[in-house]
Amino acid sequence: MRQQVVDDVIVSKHPAGTMEDDLAVRLAVASTDPVRRSFAPPLSAIPVAAPDGRLVTLAPRTHPIPDDEPPPWHEAGALLARLHSCPVPDDLPEHGGRQQFAAAVAEADALHPGGSTDVLRELGLHLLQSWPVPTRVAVVHGTFDLGRLGRLPGTEAWLLTGPHTLGVGDAAWDLAGPAALWGAGLLDDASWFAFVGGYAAAGGRTPTEGQPWPGLDHPARCALLMATVAELRRCPGHPQPELSPAAEALLAACVKANGRRW
Repeated sequence: MRQQVVDDVIVSKHPAGTMEDDLAVRLAVASTDPVRRSFAPPLSAIPVAAPDGRLVTLAPRTHPIPDDEPPPWHEAGALLARLHSCPVPDDLPEHGGRQQFAAAVAEADALHPGGSTDVLRELGLHLLQSWPVPTRVAVVHGTFDLGRLGRLPGTEAWLLTGPHTLGVGDAAWDLAGPAALWGAGLLDDASWFAFVGGYAAAGGRTPTEGQPWPGLDHPARCALLMATVAELRRCPGHPQPELSPAAEALLAACVKANGRRW
């Protein structure tokens, strides 16, 4: 997806093949209470077609997390808990995370030829083939990470951005990105527990301390693979990259995730 900022408006041009009806429903839900209380609501719930036929949407410009501020993990968890507590509209499609995961699996071969590619391919195909039935159906963001947080000008409250992947799925999907980074040793304990603590404090369901978290394992492995592909894409020398420390750590975690235990 391509984005351009015009004054205080973010103009997003969506990939060819984006379903107009699905996108319109996602935007409408993000524009309507109670979901809009967690989102920076779109400026219009109706996508328009660009001259090349691709769909365009408009959103308010938001300010990202400043480099000199600690990441608002607690607030992020609370935002997701409130989103997950919203009633699920009958016409809301599946969240966009599965489609993005499938694209990451398809991309994995070209990113890092050799043994690591085999691990990513095997892990990705296994996860696609074993896609579980949601254990807790909810309205989910679909592609949450800290880059999906923003503040509207003149406000202090954090809001979610990126409603184009909003949809129905397992609530655990939105928690999977931080969980994967924590499992790979790339997110510290304090940040992870602040995130989970914010989620629980706002009413999100979490397991008893020390107990397994049903439903989180599969999406966390998916998020791990997607994070690995994204990091490999950023490495110098792509498609035969000079691996960064983060890429090394993520690939090592994928090796573990491809086994019986992670």
